Amino acid sequence: MSEHRTSDRVEHRRSGSSPGARRRYLDAGMAVLAEQGYPGFKLATVCRRLGTTTGSFYHAFGSWSDFQNELIAHWRQTKSEELIRVTSQIADPTARLDALTRVGLTLPHATERAIRVWAANDPAVAEVQRLVDDERVAALTDAFATSSGDRGLAGRLANVAMQLLIGYEAGMGTLDDLAWAFATLRGGYAGA
Repeated sequence: MSEHRTSDRVEHRRSGSSPGARRRYLDAGMAVLAEQGYPGFKLATVCRRLGTTTGSFYHAFGSWSDFQNELIAHWRQTKSEELIRVTSQIADPTARLDALTRVGLTLPHATERAIRVWAANDPAVAEVQRLVDDERVAALTDAFATSSGDRGLAGRLANVAMQLLIGYEAGMGTLDDLAWAFATLRGGYAGA
């Protein structure tokens, strides 16, 4: 059995909660971030969203800090690492860029906006945010390099694409504007 699965079992026994219960709290935390932003991200709000008590929460997580750490790791895994892994397996350069564009347009932008605010207030979250941004730039660079054959240009295009995404998440423009900007970026570089 892998070390990860063993540690999950030990954590499950220690907390007494099922992985499903923990996942429901993580999903609720992501929803609270999306709906109320970082200022509304509180234990009582997460519990209220699920209709549970704080006692139930502490049955699932040892502390609010443990929950926050697991939530930000969950976000990185599901909204960066897994998506990058799936899109990196697409061999056709155009199809891979299309898939990455779809990912960029369908990310939970309100949640990500709140996480960026949280990162401005918490160095540990800022580090995870930086890692996610770096992972995304690397994936975009690889895709653009495969398409264009020019790694230098690919890096610049990847950085511009991330700047567009971060600008949109900061409240600049609409999702249609972001889609147009991504298409314009790609269209401006026929090889990409």
